[in-house]
Amino acid sequence: MSMSAAQSSAFQAAGGFPPTASYALFVGFAVAITFLWGAWAIYSTYRGWATGNLDRSIAAPAAIRVLVLCMILTLFVLS
Repeated sequence: MSMSAAQSSAFQAAGGFPPTASYALFVGFAVAITFLWGAWAIYSTYRGWATGNLDRSIAAPAAIRVLVLCMILTLFVLS
């Protein structure tokens, strides 16, 4: 549901920035957190595989799942 002109101008007056800027801030924050989590998950998977605590048949699909999850979440958030 979009904001009416009166609601938009009230938001602009109270916040000092347009509503679209807060939306862009939220989307940027969500994507950044997702990518940071993905990097941590892939790094942890690599460390487990490199030390021999995780088999390659488990590590590769785990890394692929993390990448696919990040791509799907990014697609949903940016659409």
